[in-house]
Amino acid sequence: MAVLTVAPTAVAETGQAAPYGVINHSCGVNVSPYQGYLSPPVTSRSVRIGSAVVELRTGVTPSSVLRWARIRHAAKGDPVWFDWSDDGHRNWHVCGPNRVRTGNDALTRANNSVPGRGMRACGRHAGVTKCTKWADG
Repeated sequence: MAVLTVAPTAVAETGQAAPYGVINHSCGVNVSPYQGYLSPPVTSRSVRIGSAVVELRTGVTPSSVLRWARIRHAAKGDPVWFDWSDDGHRNWHVCGPNRVRTGNDALTRANNSVPGRGMRACGRHAGVTKCTKWADG
């Protein structure tokens, strides 16, 4: 899946972090974005890729704030993922990718938003990859 590489110094085969790159493919707490929320989830950040929209979504549960990525108005096979960082965006984990299988949208798993944690949503549509701006917890 070389098309999903976000940083040129991504991951060594050993799985160790490269400076300024991807640490691993982890969703953190890795929970379903389909939770019982205290209020409807909202879009924290978004970016358009042609007709598709990539969103960083936020929902509040009784015990935590969760964030995940969604792609809408996409084509079958288009991927969506989110990056999360606890070191000021120098290195990050990648949750996903998940692909549009039916319909025109897809979600990733969710991670908890905690103080100091940055998150952004990324996707690919029509051969173009874009990410939202980082949202810090």
